[in-house]
Amino acid sequence: MSTHTQSFVSMLRRRTHTVMWPARVQRELEREQYRSELLVTAVQLLIAAVLAVLYALTPPGFSPDAPLRAVPLGLTLFAIAALIRLYLAVTDQLQRWMVGTTVVIEMAVLMFVIWAYHLQYEQPAPFYLKCTEFAYVFILIALRTLRFEPVWVVLSGLTAAAGWLVLLAYALTHGQGNPVTWDYVTSLRSTQIHLGGEFDKLLAILLTTAVLALALTRARSFVVKSVSGQQAVVDLSMFFDDPVADRITRSEFTDVHGQAEVRDATIVFFDMRGFTEASRSLSVADVIVLLREYQRLIVPVIRKHGGSIDKFLGDGILASFGAVAPDVKHAANALRAVDAALHAVDGWRAARLQCGRRTPDVGAGIASGPVLFGIVGDGKRLEYTVIGDAVNLAAKLEKHNKVERTRATAPHATYAHAVSQGYAVTRPTRSARSVVGVTGEVDLVVWAS
Repeated sequence: MSTHTQSFVSMLRRRTHTVMWPARVQRELEREQYRSELLVTAVQLLIAAVLAVLYALTPPGFSPDAPLRAVPLGLTLFAIAALIRLYLAVTDQLQRWMVGTTVVIEMAVLMFVIWAYHLQYEQPAPFYLKCTEFAYVFILIALRTLRFEPVWVVLSGLTAAAGWLVLLAYALTHGQGNPVTWDYVTSLRSTQIHLGGEFDKLLAILLTTAVLALALTRARSFVVKSVSGQQAVVDLSMFFDDPVADRITRSEFTDVHGQAEVRDATIVFFDMRGFTEASRSLSVADVIVLLREYQRLIVPVIRKHGGSIDKFLGDGILASFGAVAPDVKHAANALRAVDAALHAVDGWRAARLQCGRRTPDVGAGIASGPVLFGIVGDGKRLEYTVIGDAVNLAAKLEKHNKVERTRATAPHATYAHAVSQGYAVTRPTRSARSVVGVTGEVDLVVWAS
């Protein structure tokens, strides 16, 4: 039956601009998010491990009697939070609110580590505002971009900004003497707080968050389109062979003229014998089962030998060899496919006979020659197909099997072409045969019943 390529592709492309995705696309997006969460957690654990090693190798710069060791405690809490999230993800228990909770927790742990530095080094509270671990705030925010959801970047950034404001407020209220100075140099050389510098830090957090969220929003749209595009290829492959589906997804349908190629190919037309009669006596369900069995039998054989399915025509199957992609042995491959298909049909018929079911035979017509492979249609209803004398001759030869009482027929020229390409099976020839619809007489090579 005909497939309207352009309408189908247009529908798939429109999906990339809608909010509600088909269930299969949504499932693929969810799988990507799952893999992203595993990646985020793995990177976080790797960073924690590297920092732990560096900390262990670095001589301590604080008193052994310090009331608190901030880094080991912070890394331990951070690793525990990451491992819990990893467990929840692997066991498929990780909900969105849990993701949000862990985003807040991991940033809170970092803020706690920064705050604890003044205890570790036994310094006034404003001391921790000079802590170089402030840079890790941006690393935690950036890690959230791996999940391709801007909401987590924003949540991480806002948590960091709120946490830094809390630390600043604590330092202002717990600083010794006058904790504030407007002299920048003095602020660098002492524990006094330069409010302008702290404002710069907050602004850096917020601007970094905004830029990453904006970039991620744009990137996410590309990811969604990519996933949808991959699903489009999968969907098209249900209607077309993979090479044709690939050509469709790569084509520009704004100009369809000229999207066709002339190639030397071999066409095979398969048809089920007695299908019309069988369909009258079988139920609809049995007819569908019969067709499904027949198509599942023939189609893999065609593809195994390098052929492509052009279309299904009721109980007919039109296959091409060397049309979709050039094949220097298209005739030999086509004849081998016919041999294999008829052999498979024999086994299929024997199995059906044992079950007491109808055992229709299958016939084939083969012809070689130049064919036009490409797009046909009126611009709104298009189809990828093959056209040419070889296509028409293959269809006529399939019908001619009834006259010759054979299972398959091919012009002797096609058979000779196949032999030159390595086909080694000897077939009988029937000379000077008249075929309905074909001008002149044709020498035929036949597959006897």
